[in-house]
Amino acid sequence: MKTDPRPLLLWLIIGASTSGCAEAPPESAESPDPRPPAIAPAEDRSAQVSLEVIDAAAWGAVLQRHRGKVVLVDFWATWCGPCVKMFPHTVELHRRFADEGLVVISVSLDDPDEEAAVRDFLVRHRATFENYLSAYGVGSETFEAFEIDAVPHFKIYDRDGVLAEEFVGGSGPIDLGQLDRAVEGMLSP
Repeated sequence: MKTDPRPLLLWLIIGASTSGCAEAPPESAESPDPRPPAIAPAEDRSAQVSLEVIDAAAWGAVLQRHRGKVVLVDFWATWCGPCVKMFPHTVELHRRFADEGLVVISVSLDDPDEEAAVRDFLVRHRATFENYLSAYGVGSETFEAFEIDAVPHFKIYDRDGVLAEEFVGGSGPIDLGQLDRAVEGMLSP
């Protein structure tokens, strides 16, 4: 029996065309401890952190629900070193600008069976904004469903729900200063 090589070929092309974290780590890879030094143990903070599995059909409703506000979406994964390093900045943007109309959403590309590890990461980072876990895990289906090429990947939607800016880490490091200026510019009257 001959297998169709096209799905594997597509995944290899996507992985080869981007650098960064466009593909999952090896099965035995250990994630570095992403705990920032200043964050205390979770204790009862887990109740403040939400995490829902989401698919492509529900994603449009999430964005629609926030029309009238600026929305920053952080696509990330616990196995992506640059994502883990930048995630505290996402939390800081939420802390700084939530009162000015910024909605922060995170979408993890970890496999759904890694939900406990993702939740633990979010609790340790005090990610009290909306957090989702792709129903498709890592792979071409997730990249297609959320229209991303690699992680880390940030999208900023304007108050009309239109995609206004994207910052993709697959071709090099994301300039967090530029990300900040883009968010501030979108929030300005």
